[in-house]
Amino acid sequence: MKTEHAINLNDDPKFAEASTLLEKLKAELKAVEDLVDKNYLALSEPAMRRSKIEEQAHAMLAGQSDAALKDIAEASRIRAELESAQLKRPALHRAIEIQRQTVENIRAELHNKICRELAPKHAELVREIVKRLIDLDAALTAEADLRDEIFQGTGLHGLTPMPVGNLGLLRYEYSVTASYLIECATRGFLKKSELPEHLRGRVPSQEPAKAIPNQRVDSDGWLHATA
Repeated sequence: MKTEHAINLNDDPKFAEASTLLEKLKAELKAVEDLVDKNYLALSEPAMRRSKIEEQAHAMLAGQSDAALKDIAEASRIRAELESAQLKRPALHRAIEIQRQTVENIRAELHNKICRELAPKHAELVREIVKRLIDLDAALTAEADLRDEIFQGTGLHGLTPMPVGNLGLLRYEYSVTASYLIECATRGFLKKSELPEHLRGRVPSQEPAKAIPNQRVDSDGWLHATA
């Protein structure tokens, strides 16, 4: 069974806006990293590795003065672009880190809100499971008792045992069924008094929270506990 409306965090404008910005920053970082890789590759070519004087000399010997100047200008442009990208990259990494934390903080807030809103429904479903489990246990107990009655009367087993998995029977306090009900009481889905009497002793007692003493600060900065 699903909730009445599908849970979609992007329905919240604040989360959607934060997520969009995060994706935009990630895309921008990818573009910068691609640009860095591209420019590194370009500068690694033999013509780019020569010094300006070396490039000019070779171009003049080949009668290509204009080409040499163009190569120098292109190399300078690529180096400037690469330097700009390298400066921008760490800032983008930090911006993404900050924005990712912002998104996760909003996600946690929405998650807590959703859990609070759906907790009553969840408790209702757990209690429904308990009810059906008890009904199932009654049928399983009757089936087991019938087989036991035949054995007690004849000394022979004749009917096929038909338990359900490893559920066991509620009358056995360490069965899976009994453990489930104990867990429900421990978690607050059932009252201890709602459990069969033989299981109540297995529910841990809730220790009262310890009182935190009031504290005062003296003028010297020392903390002191007060009654």
